[in-house]
Amino acid sequence: MQRLISTLAIGAAAFLSACFMSDAPFIPEGEAVRLDEASTILVCSAADDCARTVPNRGNKGYLMMPPPDEDDGPVGIRFAPLMETEMGPVWLAEVKMVEDDETAYVVSVARRAPEFDVDSVKAFDIELPWCDDVSETEREAYGIEKLDSYTCGLPTKASLADYLRASHKVYFDDPVWWDGA
Repeated sequence: MQRLISTLAIGAAAFLSACFMSDAPFIPEGEAVRLDEASTILVCSAADDCARTVPNRGNKGYLMMPPPDEDDGPVGIRFAPLMETEMGPVWLAEVKMVEDDETAYVVSVARRAPEFDVDSVKAFDIELPWCDDVSETEREAYGIEKLDSYTCGLPTKASLADYLRASHKVYFDDPVWWDGA
């Protein structure tokens, strides 16, 4: 997984944090959307940490392209509307991580980030909701299983979107959270 982290261009530190993962896609095909009508967008975690994408011809997702000096292949990412916030619309993001014969889908969220735009290419800030912040009460209420010290499974007693709307709205409204704090 380490060699894919740089390809994702959303920061190695984020993937070492506790995040939500699944062994199956969690955005239904019919709910996936394109974030912009342009053929390319930027997926960023900071102004100097962006990945250029191209639309995936097979679905409404995108392929994040690795830096030219790396041998890794593109990484799939799909988006679905999640909610309106004080920061504007927030989308649920599904990042497909593949290494050897293993595939995992990482839960992320995205917002429009005009401060990261390059020329006429629109940028979107992507962040990871951490499962370290989930209390025991929330884990029981939503059916969230701690898979190991770094990852949690998806909620089983509610949809992932419903869980994030209920538990993370305060973060999604906060510009400091989007700065990776």
